[in-house]
Amino acid sequence: MTEAAGLDAPITAVTVFRDGARITRSGQVTLSPGLSPVLMPNLSVSADPESVRVAVRGTDVALLEVEANLRHGIDPLRAETVRLRSEAENLRDAVQALDDEDAAEQAGLGFAGYLSEAAANAMARAVSFGRAGHDDLAQMAGFLSSSTASALQRRREISGRRRVAQRELEAAEQRLADAERKAGVDRFVEVRASVEAATQTAAEIELSYQVKGASWQPLYDLGLTGERLTASYLAEVTQRTGEDWPTVRLVLSTARPGLHRGLPELQPWYIKRREPAPPDVMRRARGLAMQPGGPDDAAGVASGAHRLMSAGLRDDAPLTAEVTDSGVHQVYEVARPIAVPADGNPHKTTIARFDLDAEIDYLAVPVLAPEAYLRATVTNSSPLMLLPGQARVFRDGQFAGETSLETIAPGEEFELQLGVDDQIRIERKLHRRATSKAVIGGTRTVDIAYETTVRNHRQAAARISVHDHIPVSADGDIKVRLREASPSPAEQNDLGELTWELTLQAGQSATIRHRFTVEHPAQVSIVGL
Repeated sequence: MTEAAGLDAPITAVTVFRDGARITRSGQVTLSPGLSPVLMPNLSVSADPESVRVAVRGTDVALLEVEANLRHGIDPLRAETVRLRSEAENLRDAVQALDDEDAAEQAGLGFAGYLSEAAANAMARAVSFGRAGHDDLAQMAGFLSSSTASALQRRREISGRRRVAQRELEAAEQRLADAERKAGVDRFVEVRASVEAATQTAAEIELSYQVKGASWQPLYDLGLTGERLTASYLAEVTQRTGEDWPTVRLVLSTARPGLHRGLPELQPWYIKRREPAPPDVMRRARGLAMQPGGPDDAAGVASGAHRLMSAGLRDDAPLTAEVTDSGVHQVYEVARPIAVPADGNPHKTTIARFDLDAEIDYLAVPVLAPEAYLRATVTNSSPLMLLPGQARVFRDGQFAGETSLETIAPGEEFELQLGVDDQIRIERKLHRRATSKAVIGGTRTVDIAYETTVRNHRQAAARISVHDHIPVSADGDIKVRLREASPSPAEQNDLGELTWELTLQAGQSATIRHRFTVEHPAQVSIVGL
């Protein structure tokens, strides 16, 4: 076998995944007849030896074997690294020792507080029976105050020493990290290939491998002008692989879960009968009420019993479902690749730019917020799948805020929140609340009415979707009826949500009134109304 030939193979392509990247290197080598070992460039320690693949292209050549192994060179900084690691460990122990010392002082304070309370009770009884005087009581109080002040002073001193030790530990850990990073250049992945050639010939060798420490995420700049949305689809690439990537073919691939930050949504408004408190809660409340004490103590006990009964009946809290968005695998080849150094800083490139049609309206949920939210309903008419990512939104060239996009398929409709428009004013107020009288065994009726006023102070017409709701009964004996709605809602669902669609001209206002009644047996107390 001839002497190993060295291969000059610079990076020619990079495929970046959500967590990691695949690097491709290419180069040419002249092979002699027979079996020739080829030594590839040393790879970064972040390269996975198991992922190494080699391909050979040429006339009458064959690839026989590939070996990839992690090698350790001579590390002149190894002794210094060991010393710095020991220094950091000692400082870490010192910080822990101060934490333990502080914990001991805190435990002593707690025990002293317990003893102080017991001693104070004993001394008070002794004074009441004439076995001790007020001087003895003052002396004991002074001793307790002095010992507590001394313990607190020691804790402050410990806290000061810990801050100094923590700063020294952080500096030592930074020195250790710098030394380990410098020492890392002496660890590398060595790749050797055995290639057989029938005659002396030139061959092209392609080397590819997977690395850790790289990722990309989609970003968007969305500019709305009138009812036209200009979308800039961007990619932010970050890598700390130990190898700088030159300006070469860059491919982006990902499977990313999405997060959605949406507009406010109404939850069902449930009401039901109040259940009697469990017997053990009532017994506990009565026990607290019977404890001895002065007027202030009695008030405290009474409020404590009320809290206990309220806690036993608190079963009307809303439930929140946990939502998970599935990711979609996508591959993009960047039209204008960029150089990405291994500095860990984000580097942006453009995937595409396109225009989309948008429908503009406002959403108002006055029971939650007296504001109108401008929103755009957009259809993704591009051939691209929009992956989950953060988006900056601009309206008429002005920054309007940030939002996040879910996975949006071609042809799919999505909504964008464009912030609050202060020129649309919403006011909701309770217009009526009356409760009828009922004899024992009869029915009681609660009559409630709300009035919502919407005003358009813009210079143009505005479409406003107003959402409100009425309660939903969770008990067969409790009846909820919508008695009046003016104007009639455009939609009403089974969960009590009412929707009005308004179109207001410039300077115009509209008033929405809705009234409902709740009927229930007189002996039943309602929860949630």
